[in-house]
Amino acid sequence: MLPRELYVPPPEQDEAVWINTSYADNSLTREERFTTSSASDVYLHHQRRISADNGRTWSDLEPIKDMVAQTPQGGIAAYLCAHTVDRKRGAVYQPLMRRLWPGMKAYTMPWDKAYKTPLIDHTFVIENAGTQRMMKYEEGPDFDPENPFDPAFCKTNRAYYGSGMAIGDDSAVFFPLSCITSNGRNEDRQCIVLMRRDPVGGDWRTSNQQYISPDLSSRGLLEEPDAAILRNGNILVVCRGHNTVATPGRKWMLLSTDGGRTLGPVDEFRYDDGSSFYSPSSIHRFVRSSKTGRLYWIANILPRPPEGGRPRYPLQICEIDEDIPAVKKGTLCVIDNRRENEPELIQLSNFSVIENRETLDMEIYLSRLGEDPKRPMRSGVYRYIYTP
Repeated sequence: MLPRELYVPPPEQDEAVWINTSYADNSLTREERFTTSSASDVYLHHQRRISADNGRTWSDLEPIKDMVAQTPQGGIAAYLCAHTVDRKRGAVYQPLMRRLWPGMKAYTMPWDKAYKTPLIDHTFVIENAGTQRMMKYEEGPDFDPENPFDPAFCKTNRAYYGSGMAIGDDSAVFFPLSCITSNGRNEDRQCIVLMRRDPVGGDWRTSNQQYISPDLSSRGLLEEPDAAILRNGNILVVCRGHNTVATPGRKWMLLSTDGGRTLGPVDEFRYDDGSSFYSPSSIHRFVRSSKTGRLYWIANILPRPPEGGRPRYPLQICEIDEDIPAVKKGTLCVIDNRRENEPELIQLSNFSVIENRETLDMEIYLSRLGEDPKRPMRSGVYRYIYTP
């Protein structure tokens, strides 16, 4: 078990606390964003604080405005992701997703009823805290704040953002998206595209679209894919799936061997000895250590088949064999696990990770959702330190 610290919510608070942390630029300046949650994908009370000395001291929390809006056509909610910094050029990228709730008030309906009406997601990237670019993989209009529910906009370029970006030595940027296209291939549900920003010219371009058979994943290639640049220059994309009768829960991988222009076919992400592992439909992240140069992967890797998105424990970290590519089975290390007398539905899945620029340790911030059996939505945030 790795060392941990706890950010405890007030006793009267029944909501979960979430912390997303990242470096805001090329210095030691960190930003932490705090939100609370009373249901899945529902985030309220958005606040941020800044540290100019790598987390030793912090500014007061201040509210983040305009994260939720209401229009006569429906609700609009914004989701900010962590900053990604190009250490060579100093450029800063921050993904943002807008979710449209047609005909509903954002965050006011019960989960089971709200999701019977399709929600509409679009992904943007904020560059250098200014220019906001929409990620477009097909023809379609841009976002119009005066007409956010424009039917043509709602139909095209629907995309749930990846959990992270990868930046090459030449400052090219790679960003995977999970998409619902307008081309009628709904039998395969969501697909994956890889967006890339060329180092010269700065345009965002899209790869081909890759789908998965519904026999392998009943809901397609799901939200929050992540990408890593391998030592040989290939780009690895790993995605969530959803179990089927024939296929227990897996993670799925795609490779680009031509600089992100095309994605190869979907394959199972496996151990380095060729054997399979189980993983629920949950978030995961790649981190390349500046200390060892090795590529690490953080994910829920399970000893038994999951059912959809559960169980979400244990949470493990491991090294990646970049030649195959595959998970190095002998490097699995448990970050945290369900403990005796804790609820079976506890989730050790949604986390934020940062490499400390001074110590080169990895800091993992995890909300242990469901740890209190009497108050299942109440959770603090634990910090884990991993030294490669």
